[in-house]
Amino acid sequence: RGPAGIPAASSFIKLRSSVLKRRWILVVVILILLFIWMQSSIPQDQSRGESVWLTAHIVNPFLRLLGLKTVEDELVRKIAHVTEFAVLSVFTMQWWRGRPVSAFYAGLTVAFLDESVQIFSGRGAQIQDIWIDLIGVGIGMAIGGLIWAIRSRKRRT
Repeated sequence: RGPAGIPAASSFIKLRSSVLKRRWILVVVILILLFIWMQSSIPQDQSRGESVWLTAHIVNPFLRLLGLKTVEDELVRKIAHVTEFAVLSVFTMQWWRGRPVSAFYAGLTVAFLDESVQIFSGRGAQIQDIWIDLIGVGIGMAIGGLIWAIRSRKRRT
C-alpha cells in the first residue's frame, strides 16, 4: 500500500493482468466449445469420412514411421473425444481457479450437450461417448490442477 492506505500502482497492474488473463481463458473456453459443438453438428457420414482420412493419411503413417502398429479410425475418434475434453478441462480449471468440482460439472454439462447436439445432426447420442468425454475431463482436471498448483506456489514465493 502507498500513502494513506491507497493501493500501490503495482497492485492495480496485477489486478488488471489477472482480469485480462481470465478474459483470455474465457475466450479460449468459448472457442473450444464452438469447436466441440461444430464437430458434433457434422453429419455422421462426413464425420466418419474425415476420421478415416485422418487415420489413413496422418495417424497411421506416423505410427508406421515410429515402428508401431496402425489403428482403426474408431479409436482415433475416441481419442479425439478424450483430447477435446481434456483441453477444455485444463482451461476450465484455470477459469474456476483450480476448483475441480466446478470444472467437473462444466465438463459433464458440455458432454451431455455435445451428445444432445448429435441427436439433432442425425448422428445419434451414445452414452459411452459421455463416459469417454469424462475420461478426458478427468485427465484435463489433473493437468489443470497441476498447473494451478504450480502457479499458486509461484505466486506465494
